[in-house]
Amino acid sequence: MASASDRLCLSRKLALGLLLLFLPIYVFSLDAVSLTEQGLELMRQGRYRDAETALVQALKLAGPENPEALYNLASIYHREGRYQEAERLHSLALKGVERLHGPSDIQVAQSLNDLGAIYRSTGRYSQAVRVLERAAQILDLNPSDPLGPTLLNNLGLTYYEIGQPAKAEEILQRALASAASGHEQAQSEFPYILNSLARIYLDRKRYAEAESAYRRAVTILANMLGPEHPDYAVTLSNLGIAYLRQKRPLEARPLIEAAIDILERTMGREAPALATPLESYAAILKAFGRKSESQEISRRAKSIARPNSGTVDVKALKGR
Repeated sequence: MASASDRLCLSRKLALGLLLLFLPIYVFSLDAVSLTEQGLELMRQGRYRDAETALVQALKLAGPENPEALYNLASIYHREGRYQEAERLHSLALKGVERLHGPSDIQVAQSLNDLGAIYRSTGRYSQAVRVLERAAQILDLNPSDPLGPTLLNNLGLTYYEIGQPAKAEEILQRALASAASGHEQAQSEFPYILNSLARIYLDRKRYAEAESAYRRAVTILANMLGPEHPDYAVTLSNLGIAYLRQKRPLEARPLIEAAIDILERTMGREAPALATPLESYAAILKAFGRKSESQEISRRAKSIARPNSGTVDVKALKGR
């Protein structure tokens, strides 16, 4: 029969064995969390390619069915204009969240919002309306959630793009009021909603309102994200486009040139977000009589263009 000391020694060995058995899982979990935090911070800074590397590794460690890891990686692909990959991962994340938390969880609304944004970006407006309206129903149960302004921004623009500008503007004004009165995450949506309203104003030739909204958005994003962030760059380009629409190419040119420079450095020369600034730059060169250069830039823009690729009306959330 084993002595008391032998039994104590055996117990210690068993405890140590169990600790070693579960220790790798605990370490991997910490690694996944660390990589996720790193990736989301890089995404916030607009360093999408670096963020993608971290979030791909986080998904490998968290497991291929982890909804949060799927969602975060999908958000990066969305920002990079890789809509097919983003849609696939967002759909998987949505199924996972519904399975874990039920169909009315706020994370379900979050995934529906991003899927709706992708449907918008690929011109599938009826699908966009369907999922965004479903997300809005979930948010009716959570009226103070910071997702509200983001969702209303997407929904308003969807209605604008299917030819209902009055309804779109009313929804965007609600989004603006909601962002202004919300806490920090909701307030961060404010410049994006200004971009959306300015787009409507510009298309309806309300130039003074469009220019004012774009100027406010540029100032806010410069302070909020810094002058090297892609969202700041595209907003700068949008302001340049407002000048161009008013036949003011001399004022438009430095803004659009600066935007192109930032986007090429931060997102690469093939980024879909470059398409609209490049097309606008081609129009500026044409106005100055530089026809051959204009045609070359225009061809480059068309080669990388995606639907809605030049707007910042849709931004991925900060992740979860």
